[in-house]
Amino acid sequence: MARRGKHRAGRPYRRARAQMFAIYGDTCHICGHHGAGEADHLVPVSLDCEQPIDPHAMRPAHGANARCPVCGRACNTERGNRPVTYAVRTSQAW
Repeated sequence: MARRGKHRAGRPYRRARAQMFAIYGDTCHICGHHGAGEADHLVPVSLDCEQPIDPHAMRPAHGANARCPVCGRACNTERGNRPVTYAVRTSQAW
């Protein structure tokens, strides 16, 4: 069985994820809607797998398992490993 990376498993990641939600709430940083349930790394792990586990380097986002209830997007999945500036934005007038 393959070992999971430090960013996806273990107590330090779960603790940082909980801290991130405590700091930033559950508003998706990509679409601006509430109900985000995933931690999106601002610098994708695929581009820097040695980055420290830091709640300030993550933001709430909607994912494939819990799409946005307003716009229906899987924001974190759609963003992929592109920079945050290229993320999908939706209308704020909902």
